Amino acid sequence: MAASKRELPMEPQAYSAFADLLNKFHTSSEAIQALWLLLVPATILGIAWLVLRTLRDIAALRTPPPEAPKSLLVYGVAQDEDGRWLVIRHGAEPIPLDRSNPPRELAELD
Repeated sequence: MAASKRELPMEPQAYSAFADLLNKFHTSSEAIQALWLLLVPATILGIAWLVLRTLRDIAALRTPPPEAPKSLLVYGVAQDEDGRWLVIRHGAEPIPLDRSNPPRELAELD
C-alpha cells in the first residue's frame, strides 16, 4: 500500500447568499453593475409605494364615506359682459348689485 497523506477533515462552511451575490456583482461587467445599482433601489421604492398604497386603500375602506352637503348655493356675485355686477340667487332672476355702496373687494376691482 502506498503511503497516503493524512487528510484533514474539511469543516463545512456556512453559505452566505449575500457573499455570493457580492461576488457575482464584482465579477459582472460594468453595464450590469450599473443596472444593479439602478434597479435595486427602484425595486425597493416600488415595493414601498405598493405597500403604502395598499395601506391607504385599506384605511379608506374602513372610514365611512363623507356625507353629501345638505345645503344649496343661496347666492353668488358675478359680472356680466357689460361690466355690471349681479347677485345671483338659486331659482331667481339676477339682481343688479347696488353700486352706490359696493363692498371693498368690488370697489378695488374697478
